[in-house]
Amino acid sequence: MKLDVRTIMFVIIIGGLLMSAGLFSVSRGYLGQVRGVFRWAVATLIQVLGWIIVGVLRGVLPDVVSIVLGNGLIQLSFAMYFLILADFNHRSVRAEFVYAGVAVVCALLFYFSAINPDLTTRNIIISISVAALTLASAYILLLKRATRLASHTFMLSLFALSGSFMLFRAVYYFVVDQSTGEYAFASSTINNVSYLVFYIFSSMFTFGFILMCNEYIIFQQKKTQEELKSGHQLLTKLLAQVPGAIYQYQLFPDGRMAFPFASQGIQNIYEVTPEQVRDNAQLVFAHLHPDDTEAVLESIQVSARTMQPWHLEYRVVLPKQGLRWRLGQAQPEKLADGSILWHGFISDITERALAEAKHKLLEDELRVSYTSLTFNENRLRRLMNSSLIGIVQGDTSGRLKEANDVLLHMIGEQRQTLIDGTLNWFNLTPASATTQHLQTVRDVVRNEVIAPFECEIQNKNGSLIPIMLGLSKLEGSKDEWVGFVLDLREQKRIDKLKSEFISVVSHELRTPLTSIKGSLGLLEGGVVGELPPTALKLIKIAHKNSLRLVNLVNDILDMEKLASGKMNMNLQSVDLVHLARQAIEASAGYAISFNVRYQLGLHPEHAVVTADADRLMQVFANLLSNAAKFSPLGDIVEVRIISQADQFLLEIEDHGSGIPLEFRERIFGKFAQADGTTTRQLEGAGLGLNITKALIENMHGEIGFRSEENIATVFWFALPVSQEHT
Repeated sequence: MKLDVRTIMFVIIIGGLLMSAGLFSVSRGYLGQVRGVFRWAVATLIQVLGWIIVGVLRGVLPDVVSIVLGNGLIQLSFAMYFLILADFNHRSVRAEFVYAGVAVVCALLFYFSAINPDLTTRNIIISISVAALTLASAYILLLKRATRLASHTFMLSLFALSGSFMLFRAVYYFVVDQSTGEYAFASSTINNVSYLVFYIFSSMFTFGFILMCNEYIIFQQKKTQEELKSGHQLLTKLLAQVPGAIYQYQLFPDGRMAFPFASQGIQNIYEVTPEQVRDNAQLVFAHLHPDDTEAVLESIQVSARTMQPWHLEYRVVLPKQGLRWRLGQAQPEKLADGSILWHGFISDITERALAEAKHKLLEDELRVSYTSLTFNENRLRRLMNSSLIGIVQGDTSGRLKEANDVLLHMIGEQRQTLIDGTLNWFNLTPASATTQHLQTVRDVVRNEVIAPFECEIQNKNGSLIPIMLGLSKLEGSKDEWVGFVLDLREQKRIDKLKSEFISVVSHELRTPLTSIKGSLGLLEGGVVGELPPTALKLIKIAHKNSLRLVNLVNDILDMEKLASGKMNMNLQSVDLVHLARQAIEASAGYAISFNVRYQLGLHPEHAVVTADADRLMQVFANLLSNAAKFSPLGDIVEVRIISQADQFLLEIEDHGSGIPLEFRERIFGKFAQADGTTTRQLEGAGLGLNITKALIENMHGEIGFRSEENIATVFWFALPVSQEHT
């Protein structure tokens, strides 16, 4: 086969130069970010120079120079390919050893060209050295298994095939045909094919490397995109934990305003979502406090003109949170379209602003009061000592550190005893109440304040003193408290006199009232003969009022017994269903007078509870009469009995005007009546519900109500299930 060697060499050289020039060019562009592109271009150029020397200039230059220098440059280019691939795949290779190997090959070529010319040996050396470098390159690519790309596989195949073929060529020359020629395409077929394959593979290496670079960039871009996506997700999660809003605010040349970016924190800062303000910021400015809107807009304009950082404290009025303080700070940036973009952060400083305002107020107060501190301190001590209430200060151990004269006089101690530190609050309490007071002091220190309560202390002589005690944690202290002690001895004495007076008056009134009621009843019944209509009308009014007075006296006596604990309760098992039927039957006549009737609704077959049957009938009478009085004409008052876990619940529902909101808190009080004209015109002293509540509670039950004005009112009580029933 005869081919024009110079034409083939010219094509190879031109192709190599073009690829080398192309690589030099792209190494300055986006491919330049891949390591080794520029060096591969240099290696390709070196290989082209080798082809020029070994091929084009063969016969022009001395043979030794052409053979050694040309093949040496080609060997050097393959060595550089190997080192570039090792670096590309992050493999550590000692470059000096590789270059030393190239130098050894050049020395052998010089020996077998100039000193001991041997064409076959020289070709075998060239083939083996090229095979070694290409197979080594293939091995480097083979090691990259985890992230091997398609282009890696292509290059691996090229280097493996090239190395294998050159190794086959060396073996062929050594074993089969040692009469190889000096020139390509000038002798045997094997020689021609080997040169052709070698030329083709040499040109394909650069093409494959370009493919590797492109695929590597694509791979890195995908990896970067995934990292960016992952980073964005992480950033979103982190921003959600930031106590405020990170944002970008853009002011356009035409005056439009927007938040191109805002973290989810803007929902707490302005109560808007990032999507709502992405293209229009008007929703945010609508929430600005009217007194601060102008200041906010002016500060933004100043920052836009001067390109100085924006920093401002301002107020917003939000639909859910109300008035809040905000701190905004941002750095402006001028964009190419003439708009200004601020990158910033907005935080909630409401607590700080309130604290600063309070602090300033305290400073002003301290400044004003400082000049009169001594005077006020003395005045306060005089006020403490002249107070009618005992004031005491102590710690959790019970040791008293301060007390006014009222308290010291109450317990019969001298101030020196207090100064000596021997007074202890727990020594002032009865032995049976010491544990309660100890727990109360601990609760005060933990909860800072508790509701006042009645208790007893003992004075120096051991006498018990009833008191009302209020405790509060001493501000600024960890274990100290202050107490306010009100002496109840006089109040208890007055209450006793009042109870005795009510008892005496009630008992003294009951006998004559009974007589008057009976006499009026006889007169109304016509025992003394028929009375004139006018007189009979007056007798009926008097009889009715006498009944009311008798009921009032009975209520007062019941109230006094309940208050003094003298009312005996005969608690036994009673059937609530049976009592309800009896009560409805007994009160039916009263309901008819109001054109109302009672109805027993939902109920179990039996509802056995522990109660006093007589007192429970009194409860029924009070609740049923109230329901009838306040029901509209023709209404049905429904009585329901509901079984619950360990109790039975009885409900009485009417459909009257309901209980006014302002009266509900005191409905169970003594002499409690609503102020409305509709309720005041109905008879009653306002003691029924108070007595009813006391009776239910004395039977270990509960009572309450629920009411919707002009719809319905339900009074209910619950009593424990009898043990016999369970």
